[in-house]
Amino acid sequence: MSCTGQKTRTTSKQDVKNLVQAGNWSRTFPAKMETETKSCVFVKKLLAVSISNITYLRSMFPEEAYSNRSMDGLPLKILMEKNKCKPAATLASWLVGAFDALEKRYLRELLFIIYVDPAMPDKVHEMYTFKFSYPG
Repeated sequence: MSCTGQKTRTTSKQDVKNLVQAGNWSRTFPAKMETETKSCVFVKKLLAVSISNITYLRSMFPEEAYSNRSMDGLPLKILMEKNKCKPAATLASWLVGAFDALEKRYLRELLFIIYVDPAMPDKVHEMYTFKFSYPG
């Protein structure tokens, strides 16, 4: 089994325990959503945060491709839709398309696949699977 080095960003030395407070997280990530619309908005935000975080931590796009946001004091980098970095703009537009499919209840599964060598797209470096289900 081989191990491949990964590009990572340096993190600030903020205390994570101060950033994540249990009371606020239960409000941010409720156990049950009040309406289907609120649930869809929540899933779209969670998907945007997930994909943005993966791409940011892997240094896939320049710093300028992200906007600074905060969730209960936890700093986040979110991929911007209007982007000067063409590959970042492309991914952001694909996410917007996925959001549309979520709203229409078409999207059942989204795969985010990372490969290192564009000449070898069959050699997967990382793969993330997001599965969606709808009530009724």
